[in-house]
Amino acid sequence: MKKRKLKKKNVIILCIIIVILLIEFINPIKLYNEYVLRNLNYSETSIKTILENGMKDEVLSHEYNKALDVILSSREYKKENHDIYKDLTYDNYDNFSKNVNLLIEKGYDSKEINYIFKTSKKCGLSYILENDYIKDISEYLQYDFAISSYIERYINYQKDNNVDKELAVVYVNIGLDKEFYEDTNIVSTFSTTMLVNKYNGVSEDFIPNDLVTFDQRYAVDKKQKGNEEMVLSFMKMSDDCKEKTGYKLLVRSGYRDYKSQQETYDIYLKTYGKNYAESYVTHAGYSEHQTGLALDIKAESSNTFLGTKESKWLQENAHLYGFILRYANNTEDITGIKYESWHYRYVGVEIATYIYEKDMTFDEYYIRFLDK
Repeated sequence: MKKRKLKKKNVIILCIIIVILLIEFINPIKLYNEYVLRNLNYSETSIKTILENGMKDEVLSHEYNKALDVILSSREYKKENHDIYKDLTYDNYDNFSKNVNLLIEKGYDSKEINYIFKTSKKCGLSYILENDYIKDISEYLQYDFAISSYIERYINYQKDNNVDKELAVVYVNIGLDKEFYEDTNIVSTFSTTMLVNKYNGVSEDFIPNDLVTFDQRYAVDKKQKGNEEMVLSFMKMSDDCKEKTGYKLLVRSGYRDYKSQQETYDIYLKTYGKNYAESYVTHAGYSEHQTGLALDIKAESSNTFLGTKESKWLQENAHLYGFILRYANNTEDITGIKYESWHYRYVGVEIATYIYEKDMTFDEYYIRFLDK
């Protein structure tokens, strides 16, 4: 009888052990949690980390976060940083998890880290990581066109020139915190939206696409050329100007190659001196005329352009044909060129209309929307 009781007791103990093992290895709650997290697209490694650290409820209270998933799956995960991780936006950046921790160590929060990654595409994180925490960094890097490695330049420019932070970012990106022709870039690909100015040039042998000669009826001589799309738009604009004012628009100077631009600059330099030449003529390789997209326009009614019927009509209507007044009044500090009422640049109707309505330079527009 005693033997039978002992045997029964052993069976009960064995059953308890089996139940415990089943709960441990076939835990329905655990399986459900894993299923829910997996259904949110978290990786197996992340799920394991979440459950081991008791963060299931917190994680499930938010939508799937790729940044959190990547960090949880790495060896860099630190529980004490979890509140920052969960608010990050993933950026496909080398050593993402490691760099996140380094930025946290410097004192940056999730908002600042998101801006830093977003604006580090061009120049990397080295400047930020090599320096101490930068106060108010988000106020500069919140703009899509900001570049994190320029942060010190933004701060200095804003302080020295008393402009708002957004304009500081725009102007520094143009290059205005440096001298004209300093640290210039070479633009090698032609497009109707290419930016050529005193910081962005083209090579000596650069030739624009689809270069054609103007119909003699629309130019002062047979030598004038330009990009075909621009030429066709100009002829339509000239015809409509004739219809509205009684006078045509004529091309006085269109495409100029590198050599011609150098000759033009030399003439101005010899005739008027350096200060005047620098204010009205760019160095060879930095002229929009070499792009085939810029024109010096002559009025049919007069040898003086400003104040003519053609000039007034053009100021109000050029954008409808894709042209902008490139060097407008009071923009010399940005363009480096004094007001030229006759110099128009083709950029396409959509962009020209925006620039006309917002009253900005093409340099500013380019930085805000085109500089990738």
